[in-house]
Amino acid sequence: MKKSVLLALGVVLVLVFVGAWWAWQRLSVQHEERSGLIRVSPAKTLTEGNPDDFVTVVFVLHNLSDQECTYELSTEVPQGWILLNELYTVSVAPQAQYEIFLTVQIPPGTPPGRYWLTLGAQSDPDFALGRTQITVRARERIKLALASSDLVVHPNEEKIVTLTVSNRGNTSARVTLAVTAAPVGWQFQLRESSMSLGPGESKIIGLIVKPLAHAELAPGRFTVQATSPSARDELSFTIALVP
Repeated sequence: MKKSVLLALGVVLVLVFVGAWWAWQRLSVQHEERSGLIRVSPAKTLTEGNPDDFVTVVFVLHNLSDQECTYELSTEVPQGWILLNELYTVSVAPQAQYEIFLTVQIPPGTPPGRYWLTLGAQSDPDFALGRTQITVRARERIKLALASSDLVVHPNEEKIVTLTVSNRGNTSARVTLAVTAAPVGWQFQLRESSMSLGPGESKIIGLIVKPLAHAELAPGRFTVQATSPSARDELSFTIALVP
């Protein structure tokens, strides 16, 4: 009876070891490929970021040969992503390593999920690839911008200042607008103060302003705030009041 239990336990341990080895091999194949005396490995195999974020990842280039080598670098990023680094060549001493930093911008509205970023290095006939994943989280991302360029008004004149409110995140957002600061002696009103915006969607909103006759002849500073359940942005601008 004891022998059968020990035998079963041994089989289980072997299966666990084989499973772990297979998983490690599979993960290694996913994140690295190489041919020759060169290796490119990601410092981290998984990084997190939000839509409209800048994310920096690090790769390590290993020269496994006994002589200095010059490598030509190449990258592959998801469609629409912006790579901020220029491609270049790098020389690495024998049996040494070199760190390469890559910075990408995740486009606004990028759906949640995992995305691959690849760095290649080549020095004929040797070639290697390193891969890392960036997890894009589900996030609201609200952005306010000034659309109007004419920011001059006269006393008792009514002017519409246009603002753009955008959802640069990857989930729908219910956005509320409010004027949180305004000059004394000015009337103002938002044409719309609440709206729903889908991922990547924008809307132009009008802010009606009118300096009354007794308003001080000085620049009028306004602040508009946009809020959603989990995001916020604020925009301040100045309107010139002239006679």
